[in-house]
Amino acid sequence: MTTTGARTAFLACGALARETQQLIAINGWDADVHGVSAVHHLMPPRIVEDVDRKLGDLTQRYDKVIVVYGDCGTGGRLDDVLAKYGSAVRPAGVHCYQWFAEDDFEEISEDIGVYFLTDWLVRAWESAVIRGLGLDRFPWLKDTYFEHLSRIIYFRQDPDEDRALENKAREIAAFVGKPLEIRDTGLSPLQSLLAPLFDTQLDGGDDVELEDADVRP
Repeated sequence: MTTTGARTAFLACGALARETQQLIAINGWDADVHGVSAVHHLMPPRIVEDVDRKLGDLTQRYDKVIVVYGDCGTGGRLDDVLAKYGSAVRPAGVHCYQWFAEDDFEEISEDIGVYFLTDWLVRAWESAVIRGLGLDRFPWLKDTYFEHLSRIIYFRQDPDEDRALENKAREIAAFVGKPLEIRDTGLSPLQSLLAPLFDTQLDGGDDVELEDADVRP
């Protein structure tokens, strides 16, 4: 996306690129944002391939690259890619839903039927889910995909002053036929993960030590 001559780059999942850019603006960080398609979550090996390809370029141009991904279904292969590049790190965690759930994640995970929404997924529902999963062509698959869900938890980052996101989330819940719970997380969970990584020096500088940050690899 942006190229400002900064020494730090964020390589962000498309589902979090907007929020990452907002945090850069809020904190006044001197950093660029580069994106990876969020649709790759439908086929996680593509996440690994695209991140690897982009890190091969970005690590040549930036002192540090913060990869804004959890493991995201890659089975540890994303961390194997990051290990190839000494200047690349990511926040610890299996996926962004864990980040937004924070201390409640373990309790929520006891219910294996929970379906998570974020702002990006609410906005991209038609393209990512309806068309991405073929429901526009094979609507009878809806029960196959969703019948075993228990509830929907929407982690809302945007203030949503006009309630457009809330209204869309309620439409989604009605379509799926499951109860909806909205949790207003704001950007604080992402801030708490990314700020220590931005402040950490990977070359032994005077800032926060790497082991003090919640980080992979």
